[in-house]
Amino acid sequence: MSDPFVDFCLGVQAVRRAVEREVGGFGGALGVAAVPYPHQLANVQRILTDTRVRHLIADEVGLGKTVQALMILNALRLQNPRHRALILVPENLAPQWLLECKTRGHFAPLDAPPAEDEEGWHVRLVYYEQLQSITEIDPDRYDLLIVDEIQRLQSNVRQRVADVAGDFRQLLLLSATPKIEDVEAFRQLLAILEPERMALASRGSSEPESLLREREAAAATLVQSSHPEQWAAIGLPEPPERGRSAVAAAAWSVLRRVTHARRRDYPDLLPQRELHRIAIEPTADEVARQANVWRFINHARRADDSTDLARLGQVALRSPRALSERINILRGRDQRDPQGYLQAATKHLDLANGDSRLEALIDLLVELWNNDPEQAVLVVAEDNPTVDYLERMIPQFLPEIGPRGRRRALSIAVKRNRDMAATSDFVDLFDEYDDSLGGFVVGEDQLLIAGDVAQVGLNLQHATKLIFFSMPWSPAAVEQWIGRLDRLGSAALLDRTRARTVDIYAIYQRGQVDERVVSVLDDFAVFRRSIRLDGDEIATVSQHIVEAALAPHSNNWQSLAREARTAASDDGDHLMTPLSGALPWRADQARALADFFDRAGALGPMLQASSARRAIVRIEAGLIGWMRLMWRADGLRLWKKSDPEEPGRQFRLLHYYRPPYSQGPIQPRFSLPGLDPRDGRRYAYLDERRWLESPPVPTVDVDDDPGATLNFLDHGNPIHDALVAEWTKIGKAVPSCLRVKLPAGHALANDEGRGTYLAAVLHWVPGELYLGELDRTHAMERLQEARTRFEQKPVLDAIQQMEEDLRADRRWLNGLFSARMDVLAARFDKGAWTVVDQAVADSLCSPWCPTAASKDLVLASGQRTQLAPELKAAQGRAVQMLLEEQRARHQRSLGECPDFLARIEARRFLVAAEAEDLIEWRQALLDDAVAQGMETSEQGFTRSRFRAIRNARDMAVHMRDVRLARLAALAEAVQNPAFGEYKLLMLTLE
Repeated sequence: MSDPFVDFCLGVQAVRRAVEREVGGFGGALGVAAVPYPHQLANVQRILTDTRVRHLIADEVGLGKTVQALMILNALRLQNPRHRALILVPENLAPQWLLECKTRGHFAPLDAPPAEDEEGWHVRLVYYEQLQSITEIDPDRYDLLIVDEIQRLQSNVRQRVADVAGDFRQLLLLSATPKIEDVEAFRQLLAILEPERMALASRGSSEPESLLREREAAAATLVQSSHPEQWAAIGLPEPPERGRSAVAAAAWSVLRRVTHARRRDYPDLLPQRELHRIAIEPTADEVARQANVWRFINHARRADDSTDLARLGQVALRSPRALSERINILRGRDQRDPQGYLQAATKHLDLANGDSRLEALIDLLVELWNNDPEQAVLVVAEDNPTVDYLERMIPQFLPEIGPRGRRRALSIAVKRNRDMAATSDFVDLFDEYDDSLGGFVVGEDQLLIAGDVAQVGLNLQHATKLIFFSMPWSPAAVEQWIGRLDRLGSAALLDRTRARTVDIYAIYQRGQVDERVVSVLDDFAVFRRSIRLDGDEIATVSQHIVEAALAPHSNNWQSLAREARTAASDDGDHLMTPLSGALPWRADQARALADFFDRAGALGPMLQASSARRAIVRIEAGLIGWMRLMWRADGLRLWKKSDPEEPGRQFRLLHYYRPPYSQGPIQPRFSLPGLDPRDGRRYAYLDERRWLESPPVPTVDVDDDPGATLNFLDHGNPIHDALVAEWTKIGKAVPSCLRVKLPAGHALANDEGRGTYLAAVLHWVPGELYLGELDRTHAMERLQEARTRFEQKPVLDAIQQMEEDLRADRRWLNGLFSARMDVLAARFDKGAWTVVDQAVADSLCSPWCPTAASKDLVLASGQRTQLAPELKAAQGRAVQMLLEEQRARHQRSLGECPDFLARIEARRFLVAAEAEDLIEWRQALLDDAVAQGMETSEQGFTRSRFRAIRNARDMAVHMRDVRLARLAALAEAVQNPAFGEYKLLMLTLE
């Protein structure tokens, strides 16, 4: 039997959870199963509160770009229940994305496009081989397009994205290597991020990106000017005087929608790197075969041979098997080696003659595993023959590992390079990923031997030992390999910082080419810090390393070393433009935002308090207290559990409550998604980030099912969101007058606390209160006037875009003013009301003694009662007193943003500037249509097409006017102390 007072307390917590998710304008973004780091908070807030979600996340390797994309997606689909997203990735990243979506993002992506009549949100994850046609990248089906590493996709896919990007209402690109300095790549990038602006510029120049750069430079020279005619002379409106530089940057910087977090700005969050050089003496056969290979290379260079000499040179420094296969290809299929140099090299490939690299690798592995037999080690083999060679040879020398008394069998995982056309089946692809990497990721395999396909996209931060069996000649390849381990993880979570070092072992042969390559790479500082992966200097150094390696006796290695040191000392930021420095997203501002969130991110009243500094920990404590009350109130059954296969892995289980001795089917108060009351299968979840593993574990053993999904209970999780929605309704339906019997130990179970209170549970989420529903009157009139579906489409698109604009403005407003959960109360004593302090008001929403142990924990009980005539007569005065307190709190909230009028002016300016781009572009299309005679054509289809173009222009004007008017009205509206009322309750405490 439910208790009305306990239901009220549970409802208050549900509302608190809903309000809390809006703090900072994050809108539930932080509900993903990940630790929110400062740069991620800043990037996610920046993108969600911008005028449009249309950005490139270009953070350096290992800074969690995928997590940020999932955060943004989580917020967007929470705000729009019908949100639809398409995630487009390279094939080798697809399994990693699938795992991240399932373990962090609260959903399993689908492998088919949504049906037209489909209800609810839809996320599709796809790689190129799965597309039946590039036309499946369809803005009519999806709201959001996410593209990971677009430069690695096929050219026709990149072009398709560029062609239709402007029709997607939201767009996210992810890449640590956006190739900003490559003219063609940059032009395509701007066409995706700034479609209308680039389309207009393209009408006047074959180099539209140069026009935009010139316009930004001209604006940068005028930011200190106050003469409108100077701005008019360059064709731009004059920005507001206050914050002019920042507003001009937000409006015209060509990189205004690019986020770029650098590792060096967050040294406390990332591991340290340490290089260990392992110099070995080559055998006589190794010296001889390399000498013959380089004789072949020198001859081929002089003969202008088309052989890939760089590939041959690197293979010669790997395994005997790799070199043997390469020589067979060159001598057999290609009929090369007329001088017999490669034939001579093959005479020195007999394994019986020894392999100094293999011996050094075995010695190193023995040393590592004698210290820690659980140590995860990644060996870079680069090509499949070397992968196969090491997979076969290592177990022969090391069938078991570890010191005496702790010996265990060696378990190896391998990741080979694969045929890009091998499969178009997502299930097969993920099974392949799980078969090759799954054991290493979860800790069952101690060793991963990987080809170069694994150097991008994999999250292997649980490992700290990286061994280069032979050193790649590219600084970019080395950085990508190190980046698999040197990533954000859980080490710095919740104030539990600890030193973490990624140990990098470079095996090289004295006197051979790879010794010099290692030295030059060390001079380039790739082993000590993260480097740019898309700059000119890295390409230059890479080219010079290859040239020097192919002609080791004719190149000046000392000069190359000086060049590498000079490049490494260059601290310039390629993602800088004349105005970008004024954008308010520097590292110090990101840390300031993180500090603000730690102060204000967790809202009361909580059933289980926490004194932790990190807001995310206090938020989790509030959730745990709420779930604990459901359990104690027989709202759910909860258990603690450990995985029998991994006892240190702890999680929780939940199921519907079944009354004692009940024989019939469970009859829950409400249904939870995916949880069937007819069976006893329980739902496994985590509710604290400190239990997350890196990467998160997707499944655990529950009810003899070793493949049960392990979920994360937070915003975006279906069970969590259902609990919030259902308890909100139940709590609101509680009678408005209750008599409550408090348990011993309750903060108000004393003479000073007992009595009668009027409690008001209010909430203040400014985006919802001051930015109401969209007025569709004009759009619906235009829709009715449209004669064909073709003419209706621009109107329907505009309605959807206006809805997205409204949501973006709500997030922006929530980012300026912190959402509040207000529990206000007045106590009636001797015929008069007195407003009580916050601690007392919060205690009115708690049914227990917070310090009581589980066995002693007793809940309050409540029952419906009638309001006494004396209280009924005096209630109005109490309400007025609480409203006065609420108005005072409102004024304090307004003080959080003293420059609110300037913020509105800046946003209106930015909205107008972007709207003018769209209007001007659509007007240009309309002018073209008029010039072509489409308006008066004898063909009905052509005239209908003209009307569609005109409708698109008209709706662009309407969208601008609606949004500007909405923002203009905010200045006065926000002064009004509005609030959302959840419950007004009279409580008599006994």
